[in-house]
Amino acid sequence: MAGDRLPRKVMDAKKLASLLRGGPGGPLVIDSRSFVEYNSCHVLSSVNICCSKLVKRRLQQGKVTIAELIQPATRSQVDATEPQDVVVYDQSTRDASVLAADSFLSILLSKLDGCFDSVAILTGGFATFSSCFPGLCEGKPATLPSMSLSQPCLPVPSVGLTRILPHLYLGSQKDVLNKDLMTQNGISYVLNASNSCPKPDFICESRFMRIPINDNYCEKLLPWLDKSIEF
Repeated sequence: MAGDRLPRKVMDAKKLASLLRGGPGGPLVIDSRSFVEYNSCHVLSSVNICCSKLVKRRLQQGKVTIAELIQPATRSQVDATEPQDVVVYDQSTRDASVLAADSFLSILLSKLDGCFDSVAILTGGFATFSSCFPGLCEGKPATLPSMSLSQPCLPVPSVGLTRILPHLYLGSQKDVLNKDLMTQNGISYVLNASNSCPKPDFICESRFMRIPINDNYCEKLLPWLDKSIEF
C-alpha cells in the first residue's frame, strides 16, 4: 500500500464531478492549497490540508499524521484500513511527475500513499475544475479588508475559535474567557498577544504566557518567537 507509485494516478474534472454527483460513498477529496484559498472557494465537501511550511515540516518529521490533519474537518471517522479513494488537488498542477520532490504536494501525496490504497491527483487542479463545474464548488464571498486596526480587547463580535493545527487554536478574548468552550476543545495553555487582556481565572500561571504587544502592523513579533515556541 505504501511507497512510490509510477505513474501517479490522475483523475480529470469530469470524472470527479460525476463521483460528487453520485452522492455519499464518493472519494475523499483533499484541497492542498492555503487556508485562505480554500476558505475563498473549494470543491464541494473537500477537506483542507493547509499548504504551509509548518505543516510541511511536521509531515516530513513525522510529528503529525494524515489522520490528525484530516479527521477534524470530516463529518465522520476516516478509516485508512477500509478501501477509500482519495483525490488531491492544488491550484493548477496538471502533471505530478514535474513536481519537485520536496514540494508540499509531493510530500503530501507520499504520506497519503502510506495510508490509502488509491490516491489520485486532480488534473488541472482547482483552476480547471472550478471553471468547468462552478456549481460543484463552495466558499465564502470575498470581503474588503477593514482599513482600521483591530482592537482585540474591545467587545467586538466573535466568530469563535479557529483551528490552525491539531492542538493549536486561534481565538479572541471572549473565547479564552469562556471556560466551557476551552474545556470542550481541550485547551489548557494560553499564549496571549496583548498588553491588557486578562488571564482566565481557570488557567494557572504556568500555563499562561503574555506577549506584551499591541495588535497592529508596527509591532515586532520576531523577538518573542523563541520564547513562544518554548512555551
